[in-house]
Amino acid sequence: MSTLESTISILEVLPEADLLEVQQFAKRLFTLRSDKHPFPLKSREEIYKDLEISRQQAAEGKCQEMGQALAEIREKYGL
Repeated sequence: MSTLESTISILEVLPEADLLEVQQFAKRLFTLRSDKHPFPLKSREEIYKDLEISRQQAAEGKCQEMGQALAEIREKYGL
C-alpha cells in the first residue's frame, strides 16, 4: 500500500469534524509564508533550479551516503 493509499484509508474512517481539522491544518501548511516558517514555499522554477544544483553536486562527488551521514550525526549527538 502506498503512502497516499494509506493516508486515504485513514481519512475515509475519520468523522466529519476531524476531517475539517485535517483540512484546516493542510491549508495552513500551504499558506504559511512568514519569516518564522522554516520551509517557505518555492516556485516550480526554484525547485527545478535546486534539483539542477543538487545533481551537479552529486556528479562532482560533493555528496555523502545517507548511512554514513546518519552515523556521523548519531555519533556527534550521542543518539
